[in-house]
Formats: sequence, C-alpha cells, structure tokens
Amino acid sequence: MRWAVLSLTVVGVIPLPGLVARTVVVAALGASGAAQAAQRSDATTIIVQAPPPAASTSAASWVGRTGEMEAHLKNGEIVSIQDIGTGVTHPRRAHLKPTFPFESLVWKVLPPGRKSGYWESYKSEIAAYELDKLLGMNMVPPSIERTINGETGAAIMWIPALRSVKQTGGNLPQGVVWGPAIRKMLTFDNFIGNPDRNAGNILIGPPGEFILIDHSRAFIKDKDLPNKVERVDAVLWEKLQAVTREDLVRVLGPWTETDAIDAMLERRQRMAAAVDKLVAKKGRALVVINQ
Repeated sequence: MRWAVLSLTVVGVIPLPGLVARTVVVAALGASGAAQAAQRSDATTIIVQAPPPAASTSAASWVGRTGEMEAHLKNGEIVSIQDIGTGVTHPRRAHLKPTFPFESLVWKVLPPGRKSGYWESYKSEIAAYELDKLLGMNMVPPSIERTINGETGAAIMWIPALRSVKQTGGNLPQGVVWGPAIRKMLTFDNFIGNPDRNAGNILIGPPGEFILIDHSRAFIKDKDLPNKVERVDAVLWEKLQAVTREDLVRVLGPWTETDAIDAMLERRQRMAAAVDKLVAKKGRALVVINQ
C-alpha cells in the first residue's frame, strides 16, 4: 500500500449560521512542500492513501523498458509456434513463458536475399527497430536476433489488441491529430527505402499513434524515395539530419550492408533538397511542421 504526505494550505474560514466554522481548503502541496508548510500556523498536514500510478495509454508499451523487452525476446521460453496466416513473408507467432512482460512474439526467418522481385531480410526488422531507437520515434516494436529450433531470424514483440489500417477499411485515419504520425511514417520509410508500406502493416493505436511493423524489405540500395516529400515533422527531421554516417554504421552495421547505409544518406540528401525547394516556395511553417 502506498501513502503520501500532503500539506494542505488553509486560505479561508467560512462561518456558517448555527454551525461551527468550517475551514475551506483550496490548495494542496506535494510531499516536498510538507516540511515548510508544517512550520506555518495556517497549514494542516495530513496523510492520505495515494492512488496507484496511472497506466500508460500508449500502445508503445516498451518505451522506457526496452532492456526488459529485449531480454524477454531473447530468453523467454518458447511454448508453441503457429503460422499467423497473413503476410507474404509468412511470419509465425511464438507463445512465451513467462507471459510477462508480453505473451508472444512474431518470428520471421528470412535469410538475406532477393525473393519475388524484392530484397528480403530478417535483419532489416532489427535495423528498423534500432534506427527507431536512435531517432526516438517509438513507433517500431522491439526486435532482436534469435535462434529457435536451429533457425535464426528476427524475434519481434507481438503488439496485442491493435487493428491495422487494412482491418479498419484500408484508409489512413483522418484529422489533425494523425498528421504527426503520418509525416513521421512517410519520412522514416523514405530514409530506410521501404517500398512495402501498406495498410496491413500500419497498426492503429490511441488517437495520433501508429505502430509500424514489417520492415523486412527495407534498407535497400535503391536511392529513389518511395514517397513524395510534401511535409516533414520538425522534431524528427532535425534528428534525422543530425545523424552521421558513423552513427548509422555503429547502430546498423550488424544488420545491413555499407552500400545500403550509403543509399540512406543519398535518400536523406534528396529529401533535404525537396524540403528546401518547398520551403522556398511555401515558407518553412507550411513544410516543416511543429505539431
């Protein structure tokens, strides 16, 4: 049971006819202010039971707990594995023991190579997560390399209870609240050269929040931008521009080739040229969005 000390400052007394005067408390100080308030004649210190911390409403439940989540992906006991039944890369779902901090993972065994006209690699899933961490996006679930039953692939945190854009009709949600998530997604996909963003791999969280999955076809050597640049998120754009080649080699080196990193830098340069051109035409406030 948690308890908290609150210092309540009495700022007025209202006499009520026929009754003993009642004090009216209109301000409460935190526990840190209790000592000072206790020295004052007009302050009363009481102890009340504090409510438990509010649960996070974010679908990105791994934020602030990445070490814990990665360890569970790496060491959780595999109870069973089954085909998910969706997705061209044939992912599987592995159930874990213990079931905390999450109950299952997505299991992708995709040795690097070209299949059906696309570059495919389980390592790209891990690269997307590591880059997401570097940029502070909190949109790509934790992913690590693991060997299960002699197969090496990407073990990705399963995000429960979310529906994809495809499951909700195929159209991105509309409204100002969704603008930042859409801009971040498009910029991220341009940077990593992701040609396969579709309605099935955008999960819808609380208002304004996307969870992005399925990046096995990203981090290609093609320098073309998958998406037209129209607007960018100011915070993400600043972070992306600050990333150095050394940063990318350090973070992505185990998961992608040097040529793919060079292609990322070229795509960033092309994005910057497009942003500069739009800013010159429309003004920065309409292109680099701060909300």
